[in-house]
Amino acid sequence: MKVSEKSLELNVGTEVLNLMRWAWGRPKTYLRGLTQLEEKRQGVDFFAELDPASRLFAFQFKAPKGRLDGYPYRYTLVREQHAVLYKLARRFPGSAFYVLPFYVTVAKLQQYVPTLMRDTWLMPIDQMPTKKVFGTAKSKTARCQAGRASIKPEHDLAPLGDLSPQAFVGVPPDAFSDWYRHYRDVRTVADRHRNPWIARGLRVAVVLP
Repeated sequence: MKVSEKSLELNVGTEVLNLMRWAWGRPKTYLRGLTQLEEKRQGVDFFAELDPASRLFAFQFKAPKGRLDGYPYRYTLVREQHAVLYKLARRFPGSAFYVLPFYVTVAKLQQYVPTLMRDTWLMPIDQMPTKKVFGTAKSKTARCQAGRASIKPEHDLAPLGDLSPQAFVGVPPDAFSDWYRHYRDVRTVADRHRNPWIARGLRVAVVLP
């Protein structure tokens, strides 16, 4: 049986929180994801409520394609989504990452719980200029194995569990608020309507001082 995207996001997200809270000594960390209803009511106002010393990170979760576990694990990257993430990552390196869990089947997920980070990988988006990755294509398939992602060119993957806090710089609340306002209002090229798919799988890690 195939693992759902939401199951991966929930379980790996829990381990991301535990890593940042306890292994890295940042206990006041939490994940935030706004529903469409919350966005209508709140917009991005909650950023303004944060201490200026807080730092925020963008984790873009991806689920692997296919039905069986095994190399290469394949993930779909979408140009419209990536372009906005790259704008943040380019300005603040060490702030935006693709989260790539190597779990397709429930059997493998059950085997690795509660340490899914053993086979979950991060791809720093600041190393991935949009034009270089996509050319003129609207989407690309990243074919991944331990430590490497082949997208033309290849990119390094970092094991989630081996990362140190020094690899994470983060974004101040005011700068993240400006970026997020643009992110949530990305329009499709074809009809200029807001594309709700763009925000799918995005989780914001808020690190309070």
